[in-house]
Amino acid sequence: MYNFNEDAIREAAYYIWKNNGCQQGTALSDWDAAIHQLSVNAAFSTKLNHKAACASKANSNKNSAKTSSAKSKTLKNVKSLVLSPISALKNSNKKK
Repeated sequence: MYNFNEDAIREAAYYIWKNNGCQQGTALSDWDAAIHQLSVNAAFSTKLNHKAACASKANSNKNSAKTSSAKSKTLKNVKSLVLSPISALKNSNKKK
């Protein structure tokens, strides 16, 4: 069980209430739904953090040259995706 501060529960309950059409008389069920939603999010976040920590440990055990090579390739791919539209625009302007 997680302990959430009252402000976090109140805010989540408010948004649940708003998303459900601002119905009167739903404060208790909205409050319970907020606690449930925050609990699920916290559990999911904990699980993701654990997976990230395990992945980080596994990556640190690999050869750093391979990791930097993969990062370099990813960076080149990102640059090409960003620059391709710009190059296409420049080339289309030259043709005119």
